[in-house]
Amino acid sequence: MRFQISAIAFPELGTLVLESRKRIMPENPNQPREYDAVLGGQAPPPVSGVVLGGIEGVKRRIDSTHSQEIRIAALSDALKYGKAGQELLNQIVLTETGVLQSVAYDLLFESFRQNEKQNLLQHVPLKSEVGVDYRSLRHLLASGEWLQANLETGEKIQEAVGKKSQSYYDRNDLHNLSQTDLRTIDQLWVKFSNNHFGFSVQKRILLEEGCKFYRDGDKLPCFYKPNSSDSFFNIYKELGWLSSAFETSRFTFKTAPIGSLPWITGKEIRGGWYYQIPLIYRSDL
Repeated sequence: MRFQISAIAFPELGTLVLESRKRIMPENPNQPREYDAVLGGQAPPPVSGVVLGGIEGVKRRIDSTHSQEIRIAALSDALKYGKAGQELLNQIVLTETGVLQSVAYDLLFESFRQNEKQNLLQHVPLKSEVGVDYRSLRHLLASGEWLQANLETGEKIQEAVGKKSQSYYDRNDLHNLSQTDLRTIDQLWVKFSNNHFGFSVQKRILLEEGCKFYRDGDKLPCFYKPNSSDSFFNIYKELGWLSSAFETSRFTFKTAPIGSLPWITGKEIRGGWYYQIPLIYRSDL
């Protein structure tokens, strides 16, 4: 795969990216930086010295002949090269799929100022391994319809695990939710809520609270809090997640505790709040 650096490919974002470039780092990405190796071992480098790295080095590491791990690791180095790095990440967002595309999008997203990120949200990758259309969920979240988006999330998960035509699904079915679909759903929630909601947000909070994850006797994911007899239900209650979820008539974004959404609902489900745990437990959030 060869990348050709050109003007940003998002027409709507042209001005935004051009402005953002100026703030990142000095231009001339082919000059050695403190993190580049220079053959010759002298400073300044000799005329015959060869710069190893630079934006060309990053592009070579992202080449499709390398392993996924090497390609992903190289992405974080791209933004060290200012506008050239941003354009490279943008090219990957447009041409790649899966984890590489998602990581590139996240890095590009975080390189913008907070007031600029809104313009990039419409380009959140809506990937699904089973053909689920997540545009309606994106629209609800973009509109701030949090509770309606929560209902839509349950419906989309049911569709993604292959139980759309059934009247209910079990939490065991959530093992069939692909990494791609889980990440799409989670990142929509995280980015549109500015890290206020999302399965990965819930997982982070539980880990910060000292909770430990394990599999119970039925090999189903669960968690506990060391030196505490509280059940997961009481832990949720302490965090304020239950009151925010069930007292919907009083629910507002400003009063909702961080991590209180999404909670899976929709058609008849069997397991209630247990439905969160198999998704929070996942290491691929």
